[in-house]
Amino acid sequence: MIFRHLRYFVCFAILGICGLPASAATIYSDDFNADTSANYSTFITAGATGPSGDATWAYNYGAAPGSGGLSLPVAPHTTDSTTLGLRVRTDNLQSSVGTVVGATSVVTKNLVLPSAYLIQVDVWDNYIGGTNISSSGSNGTTGAAVGVGTAGTSLQYVAANDGLLVEAFGDNGGGANQAYRVYTDNTHPNPTTKPYWAAGTGTNSATFSDPYYTSRFPSVSAPAGQSAFAASTQGGSTAAGTLGFAWHTWTILNDGTNVTWGIDGSTIATIPTADFTAAGSQVSLGNDDTGLTGNSAANNQLFNAHVFDNLQVFTVPEPASCSLVALGLAAVGLVLRRRRGA
Repeated sequence: MIFRHLRYFVCFAILGICGLPASAATIYSDDFNADTSANYSTFITAGATGPSGDATWAYNYGAAPGSGGLSLPVAPHTTDSTTLGLRVRTDNLQSSVGTVVGATSVVTKNLVLPSAYLIQVDVWDNYIGGTNISSSGSNGTTGAAVGVGTAGTSLQYVAANDGLLVEAFGDNGGGANQAYRVYTDNTHPNPTTKPYWAAGTGTNSATFSDPYYTSRFPSVSAPAGQSAFAASTQGGSTAAGTLGFAWHTWTILNDGTNVTWGIDGSTIATIPTADFTAAGSQVSLGNDDTGLTGNSAANNQLFNAHVFDNLQVFTVPEPASCSLVALGLAAVGLVLRRRRGA
């Protein structure tokens, strides 16, 4: 009887230690319902006449476009039914940006990441279409980006980062040069040189049209409020395999050996921690425009935006912890077998 109870105890121990994220401790959380900008450093590339973008806390993304919102539904992990979040925009505030890639990064200030952690955040990618949203319109090819391991003292974007940065595009304009990107220590590897991508090591394994992505991210329409407000640009539907016009939950899991980037429960890429140097312990949220021009037209300012909501950081056990418990269970099983055989 004692051994049977011990076996049950070890089984529950495994579930308790390895179950994620329900059993993990929350070490950071922000629902962006209030102005928490004091907890972050904001970096924005300068355009020809000033900042090329902006970041807005407690942005009402559920409001109608006529009131400055995007008519978005409640984010997946919102528990109070509010439609408030963090909006970031890039290259929308002026027509001439200059000759640099525009980017906006919001970076935590005082976060201390443990050796193993899980980051979770809801992300919405919005853009203005051309004749409709089936292709990127003015100022397209703007990707959402989440970074880890930065020192928090500089912009995290395609031209420079001091940790690990992952980025994905909502429109099909990102397909020409990877729609699902990884940046490590200022390098931009691709699937043919690094076996990071779950889609494989082919030349198109990071491109939205790869079957791995089209089977997971179907074509969608823009919110009804947007298409009613601007039918000429916000009608139609997205290309399958892209992330635009839908809430997606991004996760970054560092288990001490690998960093796994997931979207809606599907692995996008797995990067060994040995393949990048973390300059610090901060997390960044942002976007960048891989083009070199901006557009300050009113509807461009409104629709070209990324919204983040429900940022959470959890501690998680390293694989060794689960392995030790599993070994304990195996030992109990061995003792039970010997006891029965006696």
